[in-house]
Amino acid sequence: MLKKTLVTLVAVILCVAMLVGCSAPATEPSTEASAGASTEASGEASTEASSDAEPAGDFTPAADLEIPAGKTPLSLPVDQAAEEPIKIATIMVQNNPFGAAVLVGQNWAKEALADRNCTVDCQSVEDFDPQKWASIIENDIAAGYDAICFFGISEALQPVTDKGVEAGILMYTFNTEPGNNSKRQAYYGQSGTYGGEECGKKLEELMGGEGKYAIITGDFTVLGHEERRLGARSILDANDKLELVAEVENNDKAEEAYTQTQNILTANPDLKGLYVTAGGPSGAAKALEDMGLQDQVMLVCHDVLEETAPYIASGTIKGCMDQDPFNQGAQPVIDAFNQLVAGEGPKEEVNWYEGVMATPDTVKELFPELF
Repeated sequence: MLKKTLVTLVAVILCVAMLVGCSAPATEPSTEASAGASTEASGEASTEASSDAEPAGDFTPAADLEIPAGKTPLSLPVDQAAEEPIKIATIMVQNNPFGAAVLVGQNWAKEALADRNCTVDCQSVEDFDPQKWASIIENDIAAGYDAICFFGISEALQPVTDKGVEAGILMYTFNTEPGNNSKRQAYYGQSGTYGGEECGKKLEELMGGEGKYAIITGDFTVLGHEERRLGARSILDANDKLELVAEVENNDKAEEAYTQTQNILTANPDLKGLYVTAGGPSGAAKALEDMGLQDQVMLVCHDVLEETAPYIASGTIKGCMDQDPFNQGAQPVIDAFNQLVAGEGPKEEVNWYEGVMATPDTVKELFPELF
């Protein structure tokens, strides 16, 4: 009896040992399989995620950028993205159609650089008050912009321009210099003196070299406006058969040019010539048409825009000097980006735009996009 019991007990122990021995190895492969499956799944997820993400540095090549109708960018962005985010501020007055035309160029540059790790902030100032301009530039310097591209206005902006340069910021100006002795690194635009001289020559020609004329300028304190006014005067004053009867400001506004034109003609009904140096010539043109004097008064001005083109085509504006507002807005921004990412900045420190004098006979051929 005892012997049978011992045999049975030994058999039970052997069975338990065999069961334990058979089950233990099974747990190790299970763990390995689980780990392998997890790693494989993780790898697949990682591959899928990276393939869905936009590759770093993916941008539209310069050759494939969409260009607005009738525009020819004088600078294109280099075909690379910035390694670190870049911030560029661009500032323009927005109180007249010329400012809006410059903004078209600024916005094109903004879009062209958006996929190159560059942010462009298009900022505007409501008028030519130097304190307002200095304030916004001071704020941009404090905000750490890499480049600031702006309408230079006058020597009143020279101190803040120099401050930006000394802070290591690219200070690129357009249309008007911030004084003739600033430290700005690049300038873009037409020479105000040259533009004024060309308009003076055109006005003298149209007037037949004699008669009364008047000048409507944007702002006597804006350097570019003064350069044009004095450039025209240098031509017209040399002819003693030409008589200047009025010089007034219109603050770059068409409605003020309209009123000023009416006032000048009321005081001088035999006026033969009118030169508008800056913004608002469409207002002067409308005043001439409303008074029925568009054939008597030879009107010369600047900027072939949507607002002026119809008056040029109709013959009310006899000569209009264009200064390429699109590139004034775009080129400084593009050049600043190129300098920051590739060291390929402006071709010249001073980038002159010669411009073209549009007339009723040539305007549609020169600017077909406006018709």
